[in-house]
Amino acid sequence: MALPTIVPLREGDLSAAAAALARAFQDDPLQTYVFPDPIERALRSPGHFAPLLRYGLQLGEVLTTAGAPAGAAVWLGPNAWEVTPERATAAGLDQLPITLGTAAAERFFSVLAAIDPYHHRDVPAEHWYVMVVGVAPEMQGSGVGRALLQPIMDRADAAGQPCYLETAQPKNVAFYEHLGFRRIVETVESQSGLRVWTFRRDPITSPASAVQRR
Repeated sequence: MALPTIVPLREGDLSAAAAALARAFQDDPLQTYVFPDPIERALRSPGHFAPLLRYGLQLGEVLTTAGAPAGAAVWLGPNAWEVTPERATAAGLDQLPITLGTAAAERFFSVLAAIDPYHHRDVPAEHWYVMVVGVAPEMQGSGVGRALLQPIMDRADAAGQPCYLETAQPKNVAFYEHLGFRRIVETVESQSGLRVWTFRRDPITSPASAVQRR
């Protein structure tokens, strides 16, 4: 199967990309914790992912597949990875308690608050952050996930900057390690009981690029 072309997300495709992410995360442990009922999860998850995509469009890079989005990756660069109240409001993240429901939003933000200190501690400010990446179930295992991540990993390599991400999905651990990420933290978040991993990928410098910089 030929890989689809990877393109920047257009504003007009945001809803379709949010729907693809919702399907990608339907069985994700974190999303299951946020929305224990699978019917509510399927209903509310597109509205959960839409402001994350909008945040990426406003402040970072969002990559998706050409045509009908089969997934998306939200990348935040060195000047955008830290979410401030002003940035959150501009992207609509402050409306998540209304979109998700108060209890679901509290569950989501409690997990983020528990793992955010690792982000600040374990990677320098000059880095790229994968805020979210997901591929629709029918395209998983076909190389789309790597294709969504590779362009910014290459850019980070060229700039000598690390990349960072977190996951609560056990099956993603080997995938990220295959891409050159190394596990930094493996912990169980106390309130949710979720097992969470954080990953850092240090820049890979080719011999040719090292010679060019001398």
